[in-house]
Amino acid sequence: MELRHLRYFVQVAEDLHFARAAARLGISQPPLSQQIRQLEDELGVRLLDRTSRRVSLTRAGTAFLDAARRVLVEADKAALTARRLGSGECGELRVGFNASAPFIPQVATAIHTYRLRYPDVQLVLSEMVGPVQVEAILGDALDVGFLRSTTPPSLPSELVASRILCERFVVATRPDHPLAGRSGLRLADAAAHPLVVYANDRSGGFTDELFALMRVAGTEPRIAQTVREVSTLLGLVAAGVGITVVAESLCALQSAGLVYTPLLDDHAESAIWLIHALTCARTATNFTTIVQGGAAPAGQDMV
Repeated sequence: MELRHLRYFVQVAEDLHFARAAARLGISQPPLSQQIRQLEDELGVRLLDRTSRRVSLTRAGTAFLDAARRVLVEADKAALTARRLGSGECGELRVGFNASAPFIPQVATAIHTYRLRYPDVQLVLSEMVGPVQVEAILGDALDVGFLRSTTPPSLPSELVASRILCERFVVATRPDHPLAGRSGLRLADAAAHPLVVYANDRSGGFTDELFALMRVAGTEPRIAQTVREVSTLLGLVAAGVGITVVAESLCALQSAGLVYTPLLDDHAESAIWLIHALTCARTATNFTTIVQGGAAPAGQDMV
């Protein structure tokens, strides 16, 4: 028994006329009659009474009609669900992001746009550092991720990264700090003061990259405090424990009453990278398309 047998039967049962039913189905009458007889033979019961004047449903036919309609409705629903899943209109999208990603307008706008465009996709957002994102995508626990790195991330061959944007480092200080109020600073200026920094296991490599830049500039960092959260980082700077270096996007956090001054050194900048599997679900493909709508040309920014 195939779905077409059910569709043919339902149409005949509704029209109670083989010629009209055949015309609606777009087939000729003899094949339709043959298909109905095959269905009856398979079921071992007569579904229709036929005379030269009229067609009517048997009791078995009436009962079968209700069941056939329900099967066809469910089959149509299943087909629609499959098509929507295939096009990424429903399902699930799992996004990983580093601590500063939500403060980047392009990232926040992409997430908002995706939610509006695909309201039936369950969006699962998880904060995690870059290396953990990579492992999660490889283990099929994550679909896409946003990570920060001063250089193109080193990834397994199964993954690809696209640069979303590049932004400068800034020095965050209290308004009354000696470094506040300048138009720009050097890493050597920052190194002369105690630093509040992210713990290595929370920074996703950011702290190590910052220290490497300082050493290239001929300075050694003076660590006053190591923290694990953005709020703690900026709160301790506001308390005068030290200064800190963050990405420019975190200037959006003005609640701490801090002053942000750009670093002028060469390469004192980092990029946000969108990472995902080379072959990924359609929900992820739809999301990356939205994110990359404002991204730089892929030829120079994909790894």
